[in-house]
Amino acid sequence: MQSLEYKKDLIRRQQEEFADAVAISVLDKPKVSIWMILIPILFVYFVYRQQRFSSGRKQFAEDFVKTPQRALDAACRSLETGQAPDIEKIAQHSTVPPAVKLVYSSWVQVLVDHYIDLLQAEGDSFDSLVRCAYANRTNFLLTLNRLNQTEKDLYAALKPHLNQTTAGTGEIITSIEQHCRRLRRDLAEAIFP
Repeated sequence: MQSLEYKKDLIRRQQEEFADAVAISVLDKPKVSIWMILIPILFVYFVYRQQRFSSGRKQFAEDFVKTPQRALDAACRSLETGQAPDIEKIAQHSTVPPAVKLVYSSWVQVLVDHYIDLLQAEGDSFDSLVRCAYANRTNFLLTLNRLNQTEKDLYAALKPHLNQTTAGTGEIITSIEQHCRRLRRDLAEAIFP
C-alpha cells in the first residue's frame, strides 16, 4: 500500500508531463532551415528564438499546472483531515475576474474529485492508480470528458475578458482545448489499450 504523499507525487509528475506536452503542442517551435548554414547570422537568430521557445514553454507549463496543483493539495488535505475540500479558498488564489469565479470553482471541483479518486486508489504508478480508480477506459473517459467540458466552459467565460488584453485569444484557447482533448484521449488509450 503506497502512501498518500507517494501517490500525490505520481499525480504531480503526470500533471507536469501533461502541461509540458500541451506547451510543446501549442507554442510555435522555431525550425532550422538550410539558410542558417549558408548565412550564419540566421543561426544566431535561430538560437535566440530557440531560447525564447524554451523559456516560454517552461513558463507556460508552470502556469498551466498552478490550479491543478492547488486542487491536488486540497484533495490530499481533504483525505488527511476527513473534511470537504475548500474550493472557495482555491478560487480566492486565482486571478480570474469575479464574473468567472463560479465557473472556475466548478472546474476546480472536477479536478479535486478526480484527484480524490486517484489518491484513494492503490498503485505504484500513475497508470495503475487510474486503472484502480476507474476500472476501464469508458469510466476514465467520462471523467476526462467532464474535465474537458468544465475547462471549455471556463475558457468561454474568460474569452471576453482576455480579448480586451490579448490579441488572438480565441485561436490560442481553441488550440489549448484541442490539444488537451487529444492528449487526454491518448492517455486513456495508453492506460487502457
